[in-house]
Amino acid sequence: MNQIKESDSVNESNNLDNLVELSSAISSAQDAMTDDIVTRLAAAIGEGMILMDRLTRNEGLMSLMQALNEPAMQEMLERLGSALGTPADGQENQDAPRVGGYSGLIRMLKDPDVQSAIYQMAGLLKKVNNPSSTDKA
Repeated sequence: MNQIKESDSVNESNNLDNLVELSSAISSAQDAMTDDIVTRLAAAIGEGMILMDRLTRNEGLMSLMQALNEPAMQEMLERLGSALGTPADGQENQDAPRVGGYSGLIRMLKDPDVQSAIYQMAGLLKKVNNPSSTDKA
């Protein structure tokens, strides 16, 4: 029974120490809050609210945010990020001679992945240029 009373008194002592530390932290924060800091903080919060209001009123931005929230778009953005972070096929060695000209371009255009990317880019540019157009293919 004495051990229980001792553990209760230790817990109360720890709680009291925690309260003392908390009150000293609050006191320090109050001392640090000058009128100038409060004014600047209020101005920053006000500017942030104005900015958020402008952003949420922008229908184009909200439409973009909704489109970016689609799972397919998120996967595409992840693939784009990984593609930008890795060298393209055959470009690991920048000193290697490059094969150019029309024959190199034709070889590249035979790749199904390149063809798919060109079709996707063309479809995107078509929608950006004329948003009312739809894919008929």
